[in-house]
Amino acid sequence: MSDKVSKRNILSKFKQIGDFYLKSFEERKDIISKKLSFTLKNAYENIPYFYNLAEDNKINDLFLNFKIENLKDIPFMDKDTLRKSRKFLLRPDYTKKIQYCYTNGSTGGRVSIAYDQDSIDWSSAVMLFCRNLYGHKLINKEVHLATDTRSIGNKAERLGQFSKELVNNRSNIFIKDFKSESTFDYLNQLRLHRTNLLHGMPSQISGLINESSDKFRIPLIETSGEFLREEQRVNIEKFFSARVIDRYGLAESGIVAYQMPKQENLSIIDFHTFVEIADNGEIVITNLNNHIMPLIRYRTGDYCERKRTVNGFEQIKMKSGREHTLINFEGTNLNTATIEDLIFQTDGVKDLQFQITNNKKISKILVENENLKSLDEIRQRVNQYTKTTIGENIIIAKKSDFKFSGTQSKQLRVVIDI
Repeated sequence: MSDKVSKRNILSKFKQIGDFYLKSFEERKDIISKKLSFTLKNAYENIPYFYNLAEDNKINDLFLNFKIENLKDIPFMDKDTLRKSRKFLLRPDYTKKIQYCYTNGSTGGRVSIAYDQDSIDWSSAVMLFCRNLYGHKLINKEVHLATDTRSIGNKAERLGQFSKELVNNRSNIFIKDFKSESTFDYLNQLRLHRTNLLHGMPSQISGLINESSDKFRIPLIETSGEFLREEQRVNIEKFFSARVIDRYGLAESGIVAYQMPKQENLSIIDFHTFVEIADNGEIVITNLNNHIMPLIRYRTGDYCERKRTVNGFEQIKMKSGREHTLINFEGTNLNTATIEDLIFQTDGVKDLQFQITNNKKISKILVENENLKSLDEIRQRVNQYTKTTIGENIIIAKKSDFKFSGTQSKQLRVVIDI
């Protein structure tokens, strides 16, 4: 019914994924190799960026006569590539409706990724496949915690979103702050929805339970968008009497890896995304089901450790990556994810970093921005939305001003400024 009402084709894709994982490991490797071969050939023949890349580096044969051992010879791409070569990454002859998904900026600025309906349906089918392993189906209620402040003001967008949520038995709760009265309202909404699966970032869900002792049960909690810390998992499971399921995904590819039942680590969903682990542990992806804007050997900015293969699934353990936290500013609890979303709505913002003290007080919010005159606009936007003066802590900085945290060897979104 969902497919008919929304004019989508998810069910058949869901079945294809299920059939794929019933095959032997060797059969699956052959299918993945063929999908990679098609992805590279399509990219060379239809995407200007990859045609130019192949011609300039004299690696045409890697794209047209693919061998999996040669994939490593194709140069990496990253978020700067998306930003600088944007108009050359989209298939130019595509005439059907295109939808854009924005990255959240946590690994270096916000950019948009183009999807056609077929690629969106593949992402949805992967999500249904993963959740179905825990018995969650469309008849069960899902609630998603959202921080995307842009979706509040557009009536047409809200109407389309409402229709999609109705068909998929899903509701959104938009998180603005974590004042006591706000968290009480969010938790009350979760009760009224009779939520079977709650999806959100670990920092958001932790914020809901920080000051509440009125516990209730939600069977499944699915976390994504951030690095999940073990203490967060324990506290969330204790409060909701729930099973916390971790997943790793990003706007550039959808779900990349998922925590399967009775498993500690994440399983790579290799039918949808081909994953390489760089020497430094960085996750590198090639998406296999988006043929109007394919990403090949894309550096994600997230880091993991490779684990052993279990039941035909390659396992990874996340080491570091995107992360947010709650901060207290003049008695108001705010999520850094919300402030990030507000700041990245300003044109020219390339990156940012929150520097906080040990007791979660803001020291500085550094913003790397191409337009130095927009500082007042950024401050005003943040102050107006949060109804605080936290925007006065925002300063324009260079990337060289960003700090490391603890023993980390790379810049993080949130650092302790001691």
